[in-house]
Amino acid sequence: MRVAIAIMSNATKLYAGPYGHAPFFAIYDLKDDGWRRVELRDNPYKALEGGGKPRLLGQLLADCDLWVGVRFGHEEGGHHHHHQGPRHHEHGSPPEHVRKVDKDLSIEEALALIAAS
Repeated sequence: MRVAIAIMSNATKLYAGPYGHAPFFAIYDLKDDGWRRVELRDNPYKALEGGGKPRLLGQLLADCDLWVGVRFGHEEGGHHHHHQGPRHHEHGSPPEHVRKVDKDLSIEEALALIAAS
């Protein structure tokens, strides 16, 4: 399994804002001996706003089975708008390949939660 974790520019902490605005994505593969970081991927769309962003993120992270982040979408007018990746559900629910985690977790703790589920 390959996961993309939204992280801060220091590459050591989870990004607490909306997933699509993360400066970087840490890409991890789950191997027999545990998680291995295989790439630190720049997010060229971090400042982009608008309707094309979900498609672009879907292309950027197409090789990842699971997107891991603290927040997905924006709160606007009381409605939660999700950035929907390639396999989304109807009615504004999150994509099936998304895992929300607590902002206070370390990257290692977030990975441990995913491995246990």
